[in-house]
Amino acid sequence: MRNVESNRMIPGRDMLLSACRGLPHDDHPMLEAAGELAQLHEIRERTPVSEMAKLDRRRAQLVRSIDVWVALAMPVPCSEAQLTSETVGQLVDRLARMTAQAFVPLSAAPEAVFYEAWVQLNELADSYQDLVDGLREGTRRLPGG
Repeated sequence: MRNVESNRMIPGRDMLLSACRGLPHDDHPMLEAAGELAQLHEIRERTPVSEMAKLDRRRAQLVRSIDVWVALAMPVPCSEAQLTSETVGQLVDRLARMTAQAFVPLSAAPEAVFYEAWVQLNELADSYQDLVDGLREGTRRLPGG
C-alpha cells in the first residue's frame, strides 16, 4: 500500500542521493524520477552523440515532472522570497548526473579523484537541501513560478 502522506513531502538529500544510486526507496514520484535520471546519465555516457536526443527528451520530461510535482506540493512563497536560479528538477538532474559520474566511471579511479567527485556531489546535495528547506519555509521561490 502506498504511503500517500509521504508522497506529499519533498524528499531530503539523503533519500534523493540513495535513489540516484539505485538503492531501494519509498514509492515517491521524485525519487522514481531521480533514479531514472541517474540511469539515463549512465546510459548517456555510452551513447553516441547521434543517438542522445531521445535520452535528452526523456530527461527533459522527468525534469518537468519533478518541477510540476514540486509546484503542487510546496506552499506558495511570499513575493519577497529569494528567487533561485534553477528549478528543483534541474538541480535533481545535475545531482543524478554527478552521481552517475562519481559512482560508476570513477569507482576504479585513484582515491583522490573519487574523493573530489564525492565532495562536489555532497556540496550539490547540500545546495538541494538548502533549496528544499527554503521552499518549505517560503523564503525561496522558483523561476517561472
